[in-house]
Parts: sequence; C-alpha cells; structure tokens
Amino acid sequence: MSRLGLAAWVVIGVASAGIARAESVRLIGHFPADYREPSLLKRMGVDRIDGPDGGALGFALERALANRGHYSVVSLDRRGGDASLDGVLSGLVSTEINEARVTQEHENCVETKKDAFNNDQCVRKEKQTVYCRQRTIDMTADLRITRESDGGIAYSTRKPRQHVVTWCPGDSAPGAVDGVVRGMTDSIADEVAREISPYTENYAPRFYESRDGLPKEFGDRFKAAVRRTQTDLTGACAEMAAIDQATPQFAVAYDVGICAEARGEYEAAIDSYRRAATLRPRDTGDFNAAMNRVRKLIVQRDDERAQR
Repeated sequence: MSRLGLAAWVVIGVASAGIARAESVRLIGHFPADYREPSLLKRMGVDRIDGPDGGALGFALERALANRGHYSVVSLDRRGGDASLDGVLSGLVSTEINEARVTQEHENCVETKKDAFNNDQCVRKEKQTVYCRQRTIDMTADLRITRESDGGIAYSTRKPRQHVVTWCPGDSAPGAVDGVVRGMTDSIADEVAREISPYTENYAPRFYESRDGLPKEFGDRFKAAVRRTQTDLTGACAEMAAIDQATPQFAVAYDVGICAEARGEYEAAIDSYRRAATLRPRDTGDFNAAMNRVRKLIVQRDDERAQR
C-alpha cells in the first residue's frame, strides 16, 4: 500500500451535478506547497529580520516552520560551524502605530418614565456626538528566501497586517500594543509557513452511482458494488473494474478512478477520470477537479521520492 492511507466508511451525501452520490472513501493525501520551489529547500536558515519587531518575527518564523515538520530550521544568529543550508529566509518588518481622536454618533436616552413596576423606561432617544480614541497598528513584512546554491530567489512575499481599535468614554481601554504586535507576527509567520510547506489533508471523494446507459444486469452489479465500497473496498473496486471492461460508462469510469487514487496509482486514476469526462462532457467540472487533485498528489509524491 502507498503512503496514501486506504480506509472507507459510509458518508451520507447529496446530489452533485444532478447525479446521486452517497458513498465515499476517506483518504489521506500528501499535497505540494502552494509555493513549491522553497519547499524543495529542506535545510532552512532564518536570518536576521530587520526592523524594530524583526526579532519577534524571526522567532515566530522559526517556530512556525519547525511546527510544520517539513524543514530543518537553523537560526543564523546561533548557528555554529559551517552548517550547510539549502535556503535562507530574510527580510524587513515595519510597524507603525497611530492614535487619533474620532467622533461617533451614539443614540442615548434623554427622557424616561416609570413603568408599572416602578422601573425607568426610556421613552425618547437622541443621537449625540461622542468623542472617542482610535488606535491603528499597521505592520508590513517583506520576506524572501534565497537559494544557497546560486543566490536565486525561491520565494518573495509582502505580508500586511492592520489592527484598528476604537474606545469611547465608558469603554474599557484596549489591550497593550505588545500583545497585538505579537499576534501580528505570529499570524504572518503562520501564513508564510503554510504557503511554503507541503501538507497532509483528509478528503473523501464520493462515488458516482448513476446507472444511465448501463444494461440492467450491469446496472444492478454496479449499484451493489457502490454499496460494497463501505465494507469491502478492494472487492468493490475489482467488481467496478470488471464492469468498466465490459461496458464503458462515465460513472463506472469515474469510480474506477477513485479506486486507483485510493491505491496510490495516480496515473491510472487520471486516465479513468479523463475517460469519464469524455463519456460525460456536461459534468467535466467534477472530473477536472479530480484530475487536478491527483496531479498535485503526483507532484508531491515525485518530490518526496527525489528527496529520499
């Protein structure tokens, strides 16, 4: 069995593209990073991040990358000897804090009367101008990853963050600036780590059940095979493959593709999804989505093989 886990159970679904699909197989897929080039640089150095909050962002980047489990992270401030790096992350972060007086329109009670229980009840409200304070914190991080092999840029990004808080008379004062800034640096670091790290995801493609165009004998067999996926996926997939050989039909071809994907036979899965699209052109949206998903799985599989 491939690294792509193989397990199944019943998942109640709904119709999609006018075709009933009710059973699914739960899979675990290993997908490439949104920015694949830096993900090939396994030993990553985090260099100094310039700016008053650069130290905090540097620590946050080290934590976020290490937590992803993909990179061997080296802090250049504490690196000893001649450690060999594949890439170096560096950059600049700027933070600007502004406070200003602002006005707001508040509706306040200006006349009350006693109710039957002798409680004050507002009978007339008026809008009044209230003078408040507003604090705006703007942070922008410009970051890049350079390849140590040739100095080329493997990744470059700008991450802006803004936090605005307004408080008026009677309101509690906002939290300390330092806490907000730490939240911003953590948010930037987490986003960068997500973008440049491969990821593992649980997903559950649903089997098509349409028997349109199938002779009754094969239609009954196909319906039973779809139900069987929830208790005996291997046997169900073998039955679907036999039906597919005997009488090509789009739903059978698609489900044979799911079976191949579950076994980690990605090229065969794409072939089956492509045949399904040819047999049922009006539903190519579903079929193209499946092919795009498997192409990503192929990319990550090949990257992992190359790095072993």
